Amino acid sequence: MADESNLRRILQRMSDPTRFRKSIMGRRDFQPAVRLENVDYNDTPKLDRVVFVCGLHRSGTTLLERMLAARFELSYLRASTPESEGQHMQSVYRAARHYGGPGRFAFSRAMRDELRDLGKTEDCRKRIMADWSRFVVGDSAILLEKSPPNLTKIHWLRQVFPESRFVIILRDPRAASAATQKWSKTSLPELMMHWNVAYSQAMEDFCEEDCIVIRYEDLTEAPEAEIGRVAEFLQLVPRAASETIEGRHSEMRNSNAKYIEMHEGARYGVGIWNRFGYSV
Repeated sequence: MADESNLRRILQRMSDPTRFRKSIMGRRDFQPAVRLENVDYNDTPKLDRVVFVCGLHRSGTTLLERMLAARFELSYLRASTPESEGQHMQSVYRAARHYGGPGRFAFSRAMRDELRDLGKTEDCRKRIMADWSRFVVGDSAILLEKSPPNLTKIHWLRQVFPESRFVIILRDPRAASAATQKWSKTSLPELMMHWNVAYSQAMEDFCEEDCIVIRYEDLTEAPEAEIGRVAEFLQLVPRAASETIEGRHSEMRNSNAKYIEMHEGARYGVGIWNRFGYSV
């Protein structure tokens, strides 16, 4: 079982804003978002509500976003950025990569301070929507957007986008952590702590009126039931004909086992994961 004082030291070290400055600055930055070829964009979108998919990297956010976009009347974003995440298509707040990236961003005090200092939410909304409008596909008034750092921004996004909804997806923290390690280059205990911090923040911001939780394990085991439950909560209208989902997301398979094995039987004790039925 992980020692509580050790996990506390990990958290203090990971929250140091200078810890990853050198690695971040030395990394090749992403290029500005551009439109993709062979995508039918809506040049005059009329959007009045946003559905945010929230969840850590490797938790099934892209899978869930693609399934919802394919089956229901939703507009969505597509660009040359990683997984077409909206965080990379706007200029109001910095993307998670500036705060450590996968497996690190939830520790960042600077990321939280940035949101606090941004100013009038109405101005933020107008600027973000203006940025996103270049990359909208579809003619629905409901925009579907997914970015992992949404998980720690729910309170702020709720203020900026009134009437928005939040779909929080989570996955066994051992699987999500081990799958993220190749990007974060940090230890599994650190990644487990990151999971705990990120979802603790999400649950602090959780509100039954505008948030719904879905587990990756349930989605892969009973996709029709889980997608139906989410669609009912969001009051979505099914498409007359479902769109094609790219090949890598067309096969529904739970791949947790190979990642859980990487922990070699380590136990991590009590965390926010217990609230979701994970005993790790």
